[in-house]
Amino acid sequence: MGDLAQYLRDHIEPDEGEETDAWLQIRTALAEGDGLEEALLKTAAPLSLVEKIVARTWEAIAEDDLALMARAARGQEHFSLSDLLQGMFKSTHMLTNIVTPNYDRVAEYASDIAGYFHATGFAPGIIRNREGGDPVSMRRGAHAARTVRIWKVHGSLDWFADNAGRVVSLPFSERLPEDFEPLIVTPGVSKYKRTHDEPFRSAIQGADRALNHAASFLCVGYGFRDRHIQPKIVDKCRQRNVPIVILARTLTDEAKGFLADSAGQAYMALERDGDGTRVYLPEHPEGMSIAQPDLWSFDNFNTMAL
Repeated sequence: MGDLAQYLRDHIEPDEGEETDAWLQIRTALAEGDGLEEALLKTAAPLSLVEKIVARTWEAIAEDDLALMARAARGQEHFSLSDLLQGMFKSTHMLTNIVTPNYDRVAEYASDIAGYFHATGFAPGIIRNREGGDPVSMRRGAHAARTVRIWKVHGSLDWFADNAGRVVSLPFSERLPEDFEPLIVTPGVSKYKRTHDEPFRSAIQGADRALNHAASFLCVGYGFRDRHIQPKIVDKCRQRNVPIVILARTLTDEAKGFLADSAGQAYMALERDGDGTRVYLPEHPEGMSIAQPDLWSFDNFNTMAL
């Protein structure tokens, strides 16, 4: 989150009083080497400052997301996730689930490029209302279409709430729609409180169902730091020994703790180790270094979760 932290430092303009005091504490923590989430967790920021952080976070990520969409539309962007989805659909399965805490639309773009429909909890359209209790199903001709269902548990760049609290999904540009609030859950003390609200609550419930029915897990770039997301993974791996593969540039302490205490005996985890890769297996719980094969390129992985 280094780039985002710098963007917030450059663009947040707190009002005098509580906002200024809280923002000074956050900036000081960042200057002392804390990560963005650590710095925000240390300070109980007033709601007005949280709203500014959310808006500026949306702006920072939306700018990069729009540039990514333009490159994808021109055929100038390759998505490793597209390749993965195509491989996963070389089966009888008609549905693949992705659970992600990311706000960006990488999973949506990758699904489009791969040639599959995607669903994020909203009905099709331009001004998109929530699906509600009956999920929308897609068809190609007389047959059900292969669909990627994306559970965005921390919200999405194209989710908004109006002044009356009505939740919609809208096309977005570089500027926030007037009189709309972006529905994204930023790090900080309000993170877990916000996830009890809609549409986050429904997204988490849907993610729980998907994880509960999964026969295996692939986690890419996930740090195991979200206590409201991972309980189903932990339970299934610990109690049922469900296979799990974890890929990361650097495994977090929380991920290593999961491997040691809850991953069962059917796991493999990989992280970058200099010019090679460090692999963690049940028979090598401390990890072992291997040469970097040509087929692995951590730079090519879009940071997705699950």
